[in-house]
Amino acid sequence: MKNLLVTLSVAVAACALAFALCYRMSDEPALRRAAREGDALAWLRMEFRLSDAQFAAIKKLHDDYGVVCGEHCTAIMAARNRQAPAAELRALEVACVDAMTAHFRQVAALMAPGEGERYLATVLPLVQDHDHSAAPTVRGKL
Repeated sequence: MKNLLVTLSVAVAACALAFALCYRMSDEPALRRAAREGDALAWLRMEFRLSDAQFAAIKKLHDDYGVVCGEHCTAIMAARNRQAPAAELRALEVACVDAMTAHFRQVAALMAPGEGERYLATVLPLVQDHDHSAAPTVRGKL
């Protein structure tokens, strides 16, 4: 019985050590910091392994899309405030989701093919049933 306890203790310790080493080797502090600080572009750069050229092009798309996104948000908020008919509000929301989807596809096209597909698999589900109460976020996905 004593040997069984010693063997079991050594096995548990070895497993814990192996787990700790694997976790430490795969840990990316910069990625966690970007996620914690809500820096979506830093997260995007690290998570999808963007080159400097890819990141610059995606950042420009992001900055340009910010204007479009703001226009959609303003229109949706104004429609809600004036209690627009449901069909009008829904049309604005659909236009917003369509624009986000097109933007995400443009971003994905600038990434390496596998990374672009993984990016779309991450972000597209966030906008399919978006409630337009705030910007979609990947925070829950990280």
